[in-house]
Amino acid sequence: MKTEAWSQAVRHQLDLGRLLPLGGPADGAWITEQAAVRALGRAAAEIPGVRLESVRIGAAPLEPVSEPTVRPPASALPPGPLRIEAAFTAPLGQPLPETADRLRSALLNAAAERLGMATVTADL
Repeated sequence: MKTEAWSQAVRHQLDLGRLLPLGGPADGAWITEQAAVRALGRAAAEIPGVRLESVRIGAAPLEPVSEPTVRPPASALPPGPLRIEAAFTAPLGQPLPETADRLRSALLNAAAERLGMATVTADL
């Protein structure tokens, strides 16, 4: 029993998600999806009553992808625009469209300014 719990804890720690590009094609920098999601979660926590339920970051569809100058690590997304998809809960006393707009702005700003990710949309 102890071995199984330990194995699950290790698997959880190593579940870093995909590698996401930072900056442009010449930068040669990536971040794990798990680390990016944690940073976005901190940005969402700054909005009173809002709680992120799930976040997924991936390539933005129909957006051009650049050929990286530096060879990307295995399983890394190529440099290019990214899309944030998130589900959230919000307090009842506030209009949902306004809360969603605040959250969308917070996520996009955190991705760009705190992380250096080229995000073009946040679907909530």
